[in-house]
Amino acid sequence: MQTKWLNTDGKVDYDYLILAGDIGGTNTNLALVGEKDGNFSIIMECAFPTQQVKIFPEKIKITIETAAQRDKRLKPQLCCISCAGPVKDNYCTPTNIPWNIDGNAIAKDLGIKTLVINDFMAISFSLPLLDVNDPEQITPLPHLDGSLGEPMGGVRAVAGAGTGLGVGYLVENQGKYIACPSEGGHIGFGAFDEQTQQLKDYVSKRFDFIPGAEMYVSGQGITNMFNFYRDVKKVPMDGILAQINQLDDPEMPPLISQHAQSNQTCRDIMQLFIKCYARLAADAAVIFLSRRGLFLAGGIASKNEKLFMQDHLFMEYFEKSYNQNVTNVLKTIPVYIIKDYSMSLYGAANAACSLML
Repeated sequence: MQTKWLNTDGKVDYDYLILAGDIGGTNTNLALVGEKDGNFSIIMECAFPTQQVKIFPEKIKITIETAAQRDKRLKPQLCCISCAGPVKDNYCTPTNIPWNIDGNAIAKDLGIKTLVINDFMAISFSLPLLDVNDPEQITPLPHLDGSLGEPMGGVRAVAGAGTGLGVGYLVENQGKYIACPSEGGHIGFGAFDEQTQQLKDYVSKRFDFIPGAEMYVSGQGITNMFNFYRDVKKVPMDGILAQINQLDDPEMPPLISQHAQSNQTCRDIMQLFIKCYARLAADAAVIFLSRRGLFLAGGIASKNEKLFMQDHLFMEYFEKSYNQNVTNVLKTIPVYIIKDYSMSLYGAANAACSLML
């Protein structure tokens, strides 16, 4: 367990203390978050390797005990856990984790009111907490005309490519927020040129039915693109490509993006990925009409900002449409890359206060 304290002044002046959780395939992050007048701050965060977690409620107890050892006043009144996977009756069966999360059982065991939500519901609840003018939190993507778009209305949408692909949206009405998760990462993938049609044909051969967008816009998608360049485009597997080819699938994407500046094939793969990501983001922006902003979450975008902005590649494909009226709408929608990895924890805390108080 790794523990990080962010509140070191000893003050405990909060309206509510929330235990917020962000459960991912790699890390299980639990944090004590303080809320005061609608503002949130992380007091303490504990990180556990997810694959080493056997009994999840024990990790919650450890986190609560760690906080109490520092200061007995640091006792959470609410608990909200977010995880990738469908949630029903406060129970989540995670997509990529071999154990489940039972919010009602946690509440009974710990005596703390507990809510379990989808991970993109948590990210959606984090969006109004972001300062789009803070470069530590956000990188805006300029449109082709140099503008950043003018936020308006009450709808924000998020598309996040990481190990998989998530989509969600947030509706604001009279100061209240409704965050809606979705399985939008599994919508159909629309080929938009000869190369993406070839890619779609190649990837489709692995499945009984046409695969969804997640198989192209995610870490899995980058791996599929690498295999496409190897098997269909017949790119020689030498140098760094030979090394990548020996890796397990989940290990390929970081090395491909790392060598995008020094290896032409890696650069071509990442550029193809960015084009596909832009089309998925445009679909989300049009479906939800997210005039308040389209946010790109997940580690791939934040770690590859320069590639997304280089030659305006992302925005070139984001703004494309067969319908000029739709293009005109897309040109006005602000697009942001989320850089703050703690936003899922803030979002879970905001969800707790919004939905349980």
